[in-house]
Amino acid sequence: MVRETDMTGLVWGVRLFLVVVALAIFAMFFFVFWVLVRPVVTEFFRARTAGDLWLPFLPDEQGNYGPLAANRWWSVFRATSRGSAGDLAWRWGAWVLTSVGLTVGSVAALWAWGRGVARVWV
Repeated sequence: MVRETDMTGLVWGVRLFLVVVALAIFAMFFFVFWVLVRPVVTEFFRARTAGDLWLPFLPDEQGNYGPLAANRWWSVFRATSRGSAGDLAWRWGAWVLTSVGLTVGSVAALWAWGRGVARVWV
């Protein structure tokens, strides 16, 4: 009888640990989505509303760049003036591929984690 109680506590302890880890993994993927994918979507709609798809890559009146070209790692996306359609296509293409890849990868990873938890849970 004592062993059964000990095993029950251990099983529920493992389940609690799995839930905590699952929440941490979800928070990590949500943070990546919020930092990288959300700005791409919002900047696209802002540029589309303004009628200028170059808007996220050009400096504003104060000389600051938007979130898609603001830091030193993304400075390759900066433009001083509007360029060719090919220049615009590779800038948006890189961001769209990154966004789609992160979204699909995050969903696949969360799905795999959920399947693994379901197998262990029973």
